[in-house]
Amino acid sequence: MELRAPPFWNNPAPRTAPDHSGCAEDWFARNDSPPDADALPSDLIARAFGHGTGSEGDALPVVELGPPGLVLPIDAINPAPRALDGSDLTDPRLAYLEDDALPDPDGGCIIGVIDDAIPFVHERLRLTPTLSRVAALWVQDARFDPHGPGHDLPAGTELRGAAIGTWLAQLQSGTIPTEDSLYRLSGVVDMTRPTTHAAAFAAGHGAAVALLAAGHAPGDRDARNRPLIGVNLAPKVIADSSGGLAPRVLVASVLFVITRARRLCRLIETRRGLARNSVRLPVVLNISLGLTAGPRDGTSVIERLLDQIADHQADDLGPVHIVLPSGNHRMARLRGRLLAGGTLGWQVPPDDRTVTPLEIWGPVLQAAPDKPLQIGLAGPGFGPAWTAFTAVGQVTHLQDGDGRDMARAYHGTSALPDGGYRQAVTVVLQPTCPDKPGEAWIKPGLWHLSLPADAAPGLHDVSLQRDEVLRGFPREARQSRLYDPHYRDRDPAERTVDRDPDSSALGRVQRADTVNAYATGRRTLRAGAVSLREGRAVEYNSLIGTDRAGDLLVPVDRAICHQGMGICGRGSGSFSMMSGSSLAAPQVTRWLATALGQGARPGNRAAVQALAGGTPDGPPPILPPMPPLGRD
Repeated sequence: MELRAPPFWNNPAPRTAPDHSGCAEDWFARNDSPPDADALPSDLIARAFGHGTGSEGDALPVVELGPPGLVLPIDAINPAPRALDGSDLTDPRLAYLEDDALPDPDGGCIIGVIDDAIPFVHERLRLTPTLSRVAALWVQDARFDPHGPGHDLPAGTELRGAAIGTWLAQLQSGTIPTEDSLYRLSGVVDMTRPTTHAAAFAAGHGAAVALLAAGHAPGDRDARNRPLIGVNLAPKVIADSSGGLAPRVLVASVLFVITRARRLCRLIETRRGLARNSVRLPVVLNISLGLTAGPRDGTSVIERLLDQIADHQADDLGPVHIVLPSGNHRMARLRGRLLAGGTLGWQVPPDDRTVTPLEIWGPVLQAAPDKPLQIGLAGPGFGPAWTAFTAVGQVTHLQDGDGRDMARAYHGTSALPDGGYRQAVTVVLQPTCPDKPGEAWIKPGLWHLSLPADAAPGLHDVSLQRDEVLRGFPREARQSRLYDPHYRDRDPAERTVDRDPDSSALGRVQRADTVNAYATGRRTLRAGAVSLREGRAVEYNSLIGTDRAGDLLVPVDRAICHQGMGICGRGSGSFSMMSGSSLAAPQVTRWLATALGQGARPGNRAAVQALAGGTPDGPPPILPPMPPLGRD
């Protein structure tokens, strides 16, 4: 594509969805969908812990998941959500667990998992061949069942332990021939529907995570005290690595886990004749998901919610701990910094049919900015084109001489909870390969991002969103990288350079502060991966600050040169190999659930580290490895 004239940023206009991230607003625009009419409800804690107006003090219906037909299939939408009515405690068919599967009120701990394609039929999620340990599973993209138990949910279907047990009995008798047939009978797998059928994958991410966190071998004495509450996220949310669709869906998923945990406690009281609110099981929630771009200051919607839930002291539920992976992108060149007047390279690959988002977050300002942050963008064949925002909360388009979009820039300002303000600009590049004839596209190659000399003093954080192909999902994405001519990932002896050298350059690519952008809140636990043989953090594991790989570390890879660990597949008895800090988080979840079940009550992150043998000024403690597959 030859440029007939230098590209320019058009006149800025007010954003249509200033309460959303730039990535989310761009997603709405590309899909010709109006943004959500309102921001997330302000009463999220009330909804989670039942201080609203629902029946018997239970939570109101959870928040909506986004535009119908775009995030979820139309037939998944619940047309009229309504609050729980108490039948889950009185009707055996709607019970979360059968009586013989209920955990001990004094030794139980609920494990929550939010992921994709949790294999609820797997033998490691059963107590006996016909007795399930899965208390509740929300399958967000399944066809809505008006006669099912999940009538308080905005979409999808809910499966509960008693109903799963009925299917398991039919599986054992031969009425249902195979585990795969059970997934299809339940509606979790339906090949006639237009979606990514992650629940049919032989070895999926959700299967690995759920079974590391809550899987127990048949006959394990601890199994009954570790019930599972899970969420199968909608595949479009998993596939959207920019995170634009995630906030509402993750909020709704967290609310589901908390409300069902409270209801499970009430069921134990009902079945055992105990006083109301006397059973308060602790909860460990595993979210093995992440973002590579964001404010990284604990102010995102999901981070604030997780902190509030962990801080909340409920009178009908035990303490809640949340575990996330540190991230896998330390060496991916997705993170950089700019000072006023600096320039940073941006290597954009060919054959990318997806947009490429990048975020610039300015330093903390003591007062609201009196002028918006501007950025310059240069690409193959043209020099820097500078935005001309005239006010905060605007959007502008980089256009070529024919008026076609090359990029979009969204300006935003956020007020920090503890005082101060931060400006952000989200830049979204068009694909380098058009998906259809006539669609706009840009040249691949080396682009450059610049800050003006009069930008605010201090570091400006630059982050690229992950844009790589996820296994089993559409394959159009190609990952861009930041470019710094001084960056080296190997030293002269070919050893990995896994820490940043000292530098005062105006623009550089960094390995520091690459931690999962969902995991910078006050209360979440960040799990890092180490190699079993060497006992040190693996080189891909993202960093908290300059050198910490996590709050707690656990072996994942067999050795530095031998990545991966054995994980359970979807089918009982199957296995595969997988790697990443996503597998460290469920191992930490499992360890912490065991400690809580034995009576430990650490009050904060430091107390959890101390429980694992860590010291305030020492390195992160390393937990023992999981037993090999087939043993527990």
